[in-house]
Amino acid sequence: MVTIDEVLAAATDFKDKMNANPKIQKLLKIWNPLIHFTTADSGIKTTVNIKGGIVEEVKAGNNGDPDLVISFPTALELRDMLLGKLNPTAMYLSGDIRVKGHQADVIKLDAITMILWPE
Repeated sequence: MVTIDEVLAAATDFKDKMNANPKIQKLLKIWNPLIHFTTADSGIKTTVNIKGGIVEEVKAGNNGDPDLVISFPTALELRDMLLGKLNPTAMYLSGDIRVKGHQADVIKLDAITMILWPE
């Protein structure tokens, strides 16, 4: 079973890759969402705070009033998505993950993953 430490390590890897990418910085310089990731199988919850296109914080638990809530069936799928092993757009379109929030924020998150992990 995937632990919260593994999910946080994957989220930190995502943070580092996103923050190091100048194309993402330019594209999202005025984007400031608070994102909650949740999992159904383990109850693992993670918060990602983005300010001006920079991931400022990744932490365990869901803290604050989120702009986006992304729910995964398993912690394994959340971890693998954060590592670029699973395509979140395909997961969303197939109904494997559920997203609550503004469609514009979902599109921006999709753009990030397409830049980080082009296929």
